[in-house]
Amino acid sequence: MSRWALVPIKGFDRGKSRLSEVLAPSERADLARSLFEHVVRVLQKSTYIDAVAAVSDSVQPLELAERMGVLALSDADESRGLAEVVDSALQKLEERGATSVLICMSDLPDLTTEDITGVAQQLERSDVVLVPDLAQRGTNVIAVKPATVLPSCLGHDDSLQRHHEVARRLGLVVSFQASSGIGFDVDRPADLDRLRRR
Repeated sequence: MSRWALVPIKGFDRGKSRLSEVLAPSERADLARSLFEHVVRVLQKSTYIDAVAAVSDSVQPLELAERMGVLALSDADESRGLAEVVDSALQKLEERGATSVLICMSDLPDLTTEDITGVAQQLERSDVVLVPDLAQRGTNVIAVKPATVLPSCLGHDDSLQRHHEVARRLGLVVSFQASSGIGFDVDRPADLDRLRRR
């Protein structure tokens, strides 16, 4: 058994574009970098994760990932969005022997190892575990076994519903987990305000 985590990450200089009204480009890059580092460290500490991979179309995140001991995967040249990027990376991880993968967004400042444990334990009884954002529309963590069992719907505002519908059509056992640590992501100025108030 080989349990992986996968973190998709944009180039730091292009991340957090929705915060452009309140943060300078260098500040957005620093925020994206620090959030990514936090997520990777939490995943590396989890006893339920054997290895961590990051996928990006940018050199900076991949170089940082390698320095942190993470497998760095480049986006497929022909990929046309986050869903295809993730599906391509999942295929690569399956070829490396991954039996399950926890796909984790890179901007979760409250993520803890306990959150990862909860998802991993649910995956033992399910084919797919979906963890929504606080708005209950997006998907901040998806755990799957085997690695390529569920085509990704990431990149859509309603990805949670899309993932659930696809999983049901495929006859997969799906479970949901409500987690404030996973649910809180930093996308908009209100999220940044919440982060600063902690």
